[in-house]
Amino acid sequence: MRAVRKESKEQAEGEPDAPGSFDRMIHRPVMTREVLEGLDVRPDAWYVDATLGQGGHTRAILGAGGCVVAIDRDPRAIEKAREELLPAYKDRLKLMCMNHSQMGEYLVGIGVPVSGVILDSGWSMAQAPEDASGLSFEGEGPLDMRMDPTIRTTARDILERSSAEELASILSNYGDEPLSMGIARAIVQARMRGRLPQTPRDLAAFVSGVYYRKGYRRSRRHPATRTFMALRIAVNGEIESLVQGISGVRPVLVPGGRLVVLTFHSREDREIKHLFRHWVREGWGRLLQSKPVLPGEAEICENPRSRSAKLRVYIAT
Repeated sequence: MRAVRKESKEQAEGEPDAPGSFDRMIHRPVMTREVLEGLDVRPDAWYVDATLGQGGHTRAILGAGGCVVAIDRDPRAIEKAREELLPAYKDRLKLMCMNHSQMGEYLVGIGVPVSGVILDSGWSMAQAPEDASGLSFEGEGPLDMRMDPTIRTTARDILERSSAEELASILSNYGDEPLSMGIARAIVQARMRGRLPQTPRDLAAFVSGVYYRKGYRRSRRHPATRTFMALRIAVNGEIESLVQGISGVRPVLVPGGRLVVLTFHSREDREIKHLFRHWVREGWGRLLQSKPVLPGEAEICENPRSRSAKLRVYIAT
């Protein structure tokens, strides 16, 4: 695997799929070559694509001769793979609709020797269920943002119930939002006046107003990108799900098995970095490289959503 390239501030803070910015772009897998190298794909060995999505990494593994257990919480992703991939790879592909946080127990149950796992934490509008309102800047529906309708708390609930300090913490921890407290205080003040944003479009305009009042100039990235990302992560418990899924799958790896994680957010990367380092200290494995691998300039030019990606590889002993 190539040398690690020094990361830029934009990569450290970027959001892979800002709602409203890339809605009409074709979703492409990120760092496919690096993922295959990290997994060390071998013919007839079994690998897990814990976030099937549009199937890019699964296709690459199958193309390299590997066998795949593909998992996704979205039944549409599973159905698409069933129609497009299963007929050609019937003996080398298993499909399961579930949240990757539960995959460890599932893999133990089916008894497949797992040589590697790829978990791509990236998110795109193409993966959003039709009833997951509030994920686009232009949306006119409710501020929902739930990827799973069984989740009780919506983005609207967070805006209605959180104190300024609590809301600022969400925006800062999950969105790296530099104006977290300013936005939070403005939202609480608007709530007290009965003027809380009602729709995604309202919220996007509201956050933009905070930015422009602070003297920020217009840029390529929408001012509300970090706020929407932070609320989506908080509503869906994405950090907790990521850590739970990674922790659950470690025990099912065969000796020498590899766990490859792609993250697109600094908080996600910190969680994975600390988790992997803890495992190494406990003597459960080693890291392929001490620092994350970053996408090359050519890939960033071809696929802007890759700009914030970081890839880490853990090898089980």
